[in-house]
Amino acid sequence: EGMCLKDSYETSGILHVKSLDVQVTERCSLKCKNCCNLMQYYERPVNIEFDKLFLSLDRFVASVDEIDEFRLIGGDPFMNKELYKAVNKSKEYDKIKKIVIYTNAKIIPKGENLNCLKHDKVILDITNYGGELASKHDAILKVLDDNNVAYSYSTVTTWQDSGRILPFQKRTREENKRVFSDCCNRDTLSVLHGKLYRCPFSANAHNLKAIPNNKSDIVDLADETIPINILREQINKLAYHKDYLTACFYCNGRDYTTKEIKSAEQTRKPIPYQRF
Repeated sequence: EGMCLKDSYETSGILHVKSLDVQVTERCSLKCKNCCNLMQYYERPVNIEFDKLFLSLDRFVASVDEIDEFRLIGGDPFMNKELYKAVNKSKEYDKIKKIVIYTNAKIIPKGENLNCLKHDKVILDITNYGGELASKHDAILKVLDDNNVAYSYSTVTTWQDSGRILPFQKRTREENKRVFSDCCNRDTLSVLHGKLYRCPFSANAHNLKAIPNNKSDIVDLADETIPINILREQINKLAYHKDYLTACFYCNGRDYTTKEIKSAEQTRKPIPYQRF
């Protein structure tokens, strides 16, 4: 499908984005040791700055023609008590068709973080990991039902083993192209701290300085010196003209051959890693 969107842009000039992950916090209500967004490596996680986020979103939306799914993620988005600001901002964009907020449902939405969910574009995507980790699920579903908030719900017992920063993998160019082309996350454009990345692993690995910085894997949305027409070309290049990323050399891959592991196993302390 990603290739179809690329071809569509080259023939019609329409820049159609299938999904955009917007990370509103590095903080999470769980400490999963195999989180594929790499939250387990953050020693001092922070929330995003809204001024920078809104600037980068204004410029991103101005640069593209359509966004099917606008996904607010973390960590857990509800760890940011001002999540509603990002939700309400995203409602203003006509180019966005659907707004999805991903949560593990450890935090019951209230106040403005609940009110912002009552909108026909917004849906809450809830993951249930079972046992003690799901202690608040019934209470949350009751609040959502009582407030007519749309939500989807899934119970997840296994993950793919792709939530680790590996030592540099000595793959050939062709091997890395295969890892990338088979990855189920390769088309998940991600915004973190005003920068656009091709996937959440690349975003957080760069942010953590866990991989060498590669400017060709990043678009600086918050840089106002870049004209919108140039930004549009940079987004198109990152979204549809990459064979693989620097992050791929440090990732186990995410495809049908990646082994399964138990989901949401907890760690008490942040996991150490080598910095660049």
